[in-house]
Amino acid sequence: MSVRSLRILFRAAAGPRLGFGHLVRCRSLARALGVEPLVSLRATVRTRGAAVDLGCRLADDGTSALQSADRPCVLVVDDPSAEHAEAWVNRARRLGVPVATVHDLGLGYIPSDLGIDGSVRPHRHMRGRTGDLRGPAYAMLDPAIVQWRDRRSDLHEPDRVLVALGGGQHVFTLAGRLSATVALARPRVRLRIATGFTDTNQLPALPHGEWVAAPNGLGDELARAAVALVAGGVTLYEACAIGTPTVATALTSAQGLTIRAMADAGATYDVGAAANISTLDRMAGAVSHLLDDGRAQARMAAAGRALVDGRGIFRVADRIRALAAWGREGRHAA
Repeated sequence: MSVRSLRILFRAAAGPRLGFGHLVRCRSLARALGVEPLVSLRATVRTRGAAVDLGCRLADDGTSALQSADRPCVLVVDDPSAEHAEAWVNRARRLGVPVATVHDLGLGYIPSDLGIDGSVRPHRHMRGRTGDLRGPAYAMLDPAIVQWRDRRSDLHEPDRVLVALGGGQHVFTLAGRLSATVALARPRVRLRIATGFTDTNQLPALPHGEWVAAPNGLGDELARAAVALVAGGVTLYEACAIGTPTVATALTSAQGLTIRAMADAGATYDVGAAANISTLDRMAGAVSHLLDDGRAQARMAAAGRALVDGRGIFRVADRIRALAAWGREGRHAA
């Protein structure tokens, strides 16, 4: 099937509290497929603007897009709410459009034609009608990550630390205190703090670091960092794939599950939930320890690269193309 004939509609959820990982995964899949990221978004007006800034084209009415004469070959739903996701799966099935659903740790799981869970501890009982994709071999990361993985050994800089804690307003709350705490533990550190998808016109002053805006992805920043301080979302998987040692803190209970699984595999250092001042001290101490311990960095980098190879998005893209062909043959109506 040619790229020109492949039309995908993405249904995703995003926002300051929910984060932007679901939307970013949809954009990554669109890039791997070579198609325009046409997105029906469950989000606020401000978040919709951020999605446009990310290069997405928004479908004003996703239902109309499904019903149009030029209807999509496949609907991809990436929404942690089972209620919202199921409504879209049912809508697509009534119209004869094959649907793939994307999940994390099996949370909010609903059956579809193709279930995708690229988590380090995936859902074990998905029931996709054309099969399912489980485990970090199917982690949906930006296609460019494989290039940064190859270049990491030539780019990384000692004492350069990236802080990437997602795309919500919590970045503002944590950034100042965290940068000061890390700088106190490691005065010579070069601290880079990702803005995520927050409004960069409202960035607070950052005496002990510098803000980084990376709307096209953090691959370059991760490849150059000696250590990254991350949450339990997409960036943690990207760091593992590239081979960047990480200190991880959970912003949600689900992220805590991912981080613990990664830590059990030796692929990150778990400092617990980002909830209080003592956590900031643990973060700073763990970052300083990793910067001082080259062997620990090497072990963690190797474990992360073994766990996540960065090519999952291409495997998922192949299965989406197969799902589109399956749908065109009329088998989804069987």
